[in-house]
Amino acid sequence: MSAPEPQTLLFGTVVYGDAPPASDDPAELFHESSRFYPDVVDTSAVGGALLVRSPELQASVRRAVRRRTGLPAVPLPEAEPVSGSLDTLVAARRSTREYAATPLRLAQLSTLLRASYGVTGADGPQPFRAVPSGGALYPLELYLAAQRVESLEPALYHFDPLRAALERIRPLGDDELAGLTPYDELLVPSAAVAMITAVFWRSRFKYGSRAYRFALLEAGHLAQNFLLAATALELTTCPVGGFFDRRVDALLGVDGLYEAALYLLPVGASAR
Repeated sequence: MSAPEPQTLLFGTVVYGDAPPASDDPAELFHESSRFYPDVVDTSAVGGALLVRSPELQASVRRAVRRRTGLPAVPLPEAEPVSGSLDTLVAARRSTREYAATPLRLAQLSTLLRASYGVTGADGPQPFRAVPSGGALYPLELYLAAQRVESLEPALYHFDPLRAALERIRPLGDDELAGLTPYDELLVPSAAVAMITAVFWRSRFKYGSRAYRFALLEAGHLAQNFLLAATALELTTCPVGGFFDRRVDALLGVDGLYEAALYLLPVGASAR
């Protein structure tokens, strides 16, 4: 006779006990402030009407990427061909933490970046990317801390999806990935770490507080594409959400307000 299953708990009671969440609970405040109601207007969402009549704003939306004029750029090669059906890749995807010392090939990196946030087509002048995005506003930016990638010197790069290129921001020191999370073994031994940030006002001008939710959702779309592409390439990767925000922001040179780090995606050759 099998043992009875243990009784389950309501998760809220673990945090709050038997009382409901306090009215000033930060998570509750965020969720409430970002709700949509049919009879309530978010006064910070003023850009929708302006977008219709402003050619300058339309051009800004179409070029939704932080372009660093004057930085040296490395054109990415075509993506490396991958095989495997979607159901096979979804079933095979695992978060793993053991990296080999073998460098990534630049074509492998190109596959990861193009599958994650690359341009996949266009409707007239509006380019579309590999993820769904509220209003096609694409508030995310993708950086790369490259440690061991063939044809790339160790450096911090920025991915420009419209040019399919990596802009070299600055050299990367040997120990700069240490201390970014409580778990150095997730980042330090990797060949590279893709770092997702959001430029929040790129969406907030149109969607107000709801745009913060959209940015988080979009980061998840991007990360899953990255993980599935890494699985297809038989690479090791483990998404990291538990990091010290200010340290990652400082490494990337972003202010943490207008633009802030959301997600880290270390990757490398498999040690298995």
